[in-house]
Amino acid sequence: MLGIQKALFALHRRAVTLPRAERITDALAALAGPAQSLLDVGAGDGAIAAAIGERVGANRVAGVDVLVRPRTVIEVVPYDGRRLPFPDGAFEIVTISDVLHHCEAPAEVLAECLRVAARAVIVKDHFRFGPVSQALLLAMDVVGNAEAGVLVRGTYFSPAAWIDMVQAARGRITELRWPLRIHDAPMRFVTRDELQFAARIEHVVGMGGGAELGSSERSPEGRVENT
Repeated sequence: MLGIQKALFALHRRAVTLPRAERITDALAALAGPAQSLLDVGAGDGAIAAAIGERVGANRVAGVDVLVRPRTVIEVVPYDGRRLPFPDGAFEIVTISDVLHHCEAPAEVLAECLRVAARAVIVKDHFRFGPVSQALLLAMDVVGNAEAGVLVRGTYFSPAAWIDMVQAARGRITELRWPLRIHDAPMRFVTRDELQFAARIEHVVGMGGGAELGSSERSPEGRVENT
């Protein structure tokens, strides 16, 4: 039985995890642009952060996680799941990929990411559109996190709720990639591109902020790209 479980985990890694990581790296690196320093929140083994750091030319790449793994490819330090152990503007870019929906206090963590980011926060996460998408996202999370033993809270947000959370953190969405393809067929017909997104969030300067999801042109409020 244990052998079958290991074989299934290995198959999932080859068919789903590795292609997903490559596409997430592409999307987040493109949204980040050139940067000298990068912090990844919920870094895991640090592989995605290291790949993004290489793409953007960062000479300093670090990560935080609530549970630091024995082996990581970048420096990963522990944090309490709420407060980041760094001063304001310590990193040019902060990335957080499929982590906020696992957080006990996602709005607080997003605000912390913006505090530590000198330029922008790059987010990869999910959109919830109703009970069907909620159930699908939860099922995907349970399967995808089974091997790592990550706690699945099932906290997913609608596009409107995301905008509210970003604005409450004194940020604004300046670029959005949605729908976001992160899996190949046939998996993408299950995981649904429209439930996946990546966004660049910058600090609000003066009044205003926020993004209108659905516009395809660059504006002070943001840009939506189909990917």
